[in-house]
Amino acid sequence: MDPQRLVASWLDGRARAGADGSLALAPRRSAGLSGKLRRAYAFITESAIVCPYLDIELGEASPVGRPEARVSLHRAAYASYVLIPLLNLVTSQRLLFVGGPGRGKTTMATLMAALAGIPLAEIRTIVQHGHPQLTIADLLGSPLPSDLVRAEEARQIRVQWRRWIGMRVKIIDEYNRIPTKTQSALLSLMAEGYAESFEQVVHAGKSAWYLTANDDAGGGTFQVIEALKDRIDVMVRAAPFHSRSLAALEERVASGKPPETTVPGDVIFSPEELDQAESEIRALPVPAAVLDVLGLLAGQLDFCRRASDALEGRNKDTLHLAGKKVASVCNEDCPLDKQVHLCTQTENGISARAFQAILLFSKALAYFRGRPEVSTEDVRVILPFALGGKLHANPQSAFFQKDEHRTLLLDKTSWIQRLFDQALAQHAAYRPLRESVRDARAEAEGGAVGMTAAELRRRMGRVQRLLEDVLRQADLTGLVYDDVILLKSIHEGYQKRLVAAERLEGDKEGP
Repeated sequence: MDPQRLVASWLDGRARAGADGSLALAPRRSAGLSGKLRRAYAFITESAIVCPYLDIELGEASPVGRPEARVSLHRAAYASYVLIPLLNLVTSQRLLFVGGPGRGKTTMATLMAALAGIPLAEIRTIVQHGHPQLTIADLLGSPLPSDLVRAEEARQIRVQWRRWIGMRVKIIDEYNRIPTKTQSALLSLMAEGYAESFEQVVHAGKSAWYLTANDDAGGGTFQVIEALKDRIDVMVRAAPFHSRSLAALEERVASGKPPETTVPGDVIFSPEELDQAESEIRALPVPAAVLDVLGLLAGQLDFCRRASDALEGRNKDTLHLAGKKVASVCNEDCPLDKQVHLCTQTENGISARAFQAILLFSKALAYFRGRPEVSTEDVRVILPFALGGKLHANPQSAFFQKDEHRTLLLDKTSWIQRLFDQALAQHAAYRPLRESVRDARAEAEGGAVGMTAAELRRRMGRVQRLLEDVLRQADLTGLVYDDVILLKSIHEGYQKRLVAAERLEGDKEGP
C-alpha cells in the first residue's frame, strides 16, 4: 500500500487531538451505511439517470482554458440533483425540486421511494398530484359515509385516511397548484407531523418529503403560503437535458421500464437502516471554528446599521416590521462600504430553522464523504441548497450595480457561495479580536455561582474594557454586531448576579 495513503487513512480515523492536546473520539459509525449511500449514488448516476452536470465540487480547483471560458477541475465532484435528494432521504427532511416540465423531478422522487423500500406497485400511487380542485379530503382522506349517517357527535365519525400519509417517503407533485386551504392542511402534516379531521388524528411518522414545482419564483395556479415555503429545508434545481442522455432514453423506451423498477436490492434501505444512518449523521461533530464562520456570515446578513438607533434594533427584522425595504436605508447616508460589507446584499437574514437545515445537511454531506466531522467545505456546498429559496438579494445594492456582479442576481448558487467565501476571508482577518470575545464567553459560561461581589465587579470591568476595545478597533458593522450584543448580554448577566451577591453579603454582615 502507498505509504502516503496509509498515513492518510490513519489521520481520517475517529481519533482527533483537541486544542488543549486532549484526545477525542468521534462517534463510532457502522461501516456499511455510508458506503451503501455512496453505492446508491453511483447506481443512480450510472444506471438510472445520466447526469453529467457535476455542480458540487470539492477540493482545490485546477483551472483549464481562457478566462472568458474557464473550466475548473476538482478532486471530487457530484451531481446535486442526485446527491442532495439522497441526503434528504437519510435525514428525513423536506426537499423541493424546481425545474421545467419533463426534467425528471417526479422520477427522482420516485427513485427515492424505491430506495426506501416502498413496493413498486405502490410507488406511483403514493404521488399526490397538485391541481386547482384538490380538496382536503382528496389529500388526506374522507369520513366513512355510514358513520356520517349514524354518528351523534363528531368523534364517532371514522376517517378513511389516505395510505400515502404513513409512507416513509412522501411525494407532492406541483405543490404550487394546490388551493390555499388545502395547502394549510398540508402545512400541518409537514410541520407538526399530524392531520386532523372530524376530531380524528393521523400521524405522518418519520419521513422524507419531496415536493416539485415548475419554478421557484412563486409561479403556479396558487401562491404558496409563506409558512409552507419556510418548512422546506433544501431546494434543488432539476438538471437540464444533455445529449449524452439520449442513449439511456432509447434504452428506457426499448425496455418500457421506469428507473425505479431497476433499483438493485443492495442499495435499498430498510426503515431501521434509515433511522441508524440519521442517528450517525446527527452525531457527527461540528468544530467550533466552523460554527464561528457560519455565525459571522449570519450576523452580517441580518445586520442593518440604519434600521434603528437602538443597538438591539439594528437588524432587518426591524425594517420588515416597519414595512420597509433595505434599499430605503442602504444608501449614501450609511457610511459602510457597500462593496465590502455583506449586509447590503440581502433583504433578510438566516432564520433559526434554516440554520438547523444547514447544519444537518452539512453533517449528512460529511457522512456521505466518510469524514469524521463537518468542515467549512461541507457548509459551503450546502448553503445554496438550504438558502436558495429563503435568502433574497437586494438588487438595489451598490454591490450589484457593478457589471461583474450583475450575473450573481441570476445565479444564486454562485452568489451565496461567494458570500460565504467573503465571510471566510473576513473571519481570518477578524480572528484575533474575536478570540478575546470567545474567551469572555467561555468564562461567563463557566459559571459565576458563589462568586463574591468583588470578583463579579472585576469581571464586569473586563467585559466593559473588552467592549470598548472592540468598538475602538472596529466600526459598528455586521462583523462586530453579534459580538457587541453578546458582550452586553454577558455584562447584564454579571450585573444580575452582582445584585444578588451584594444582598447576600449584606445579610451575612447583619445589622
